[in-house]
Amino acid sequence: MIKQTGPEHQREHTILLILLALFLFASPFTMLWASNHSPWFLPYLLWLFIILIGAWLSHHHSRHDL
Repeated sequence: MIKQTGPEHQREHTILLILLALFLFASPFTMLWASNHSPWFLPYLLWLFIILIGAWLSHHHSRHDL
């Protein structure tokens, strides 16, 4: 297995994060968290989760950009 380094690895993580966001916000899975029984702040928590993962990935890749 080839170990990826540099922009290719970062691009792969970005694509996976975008796919996760699409899965959470543009799929039939949306009906689960958008139901009347879920708390009003659940969409904000999901966005916070996506943003925190993106920030962590950005911080992780910036450390290795020497």
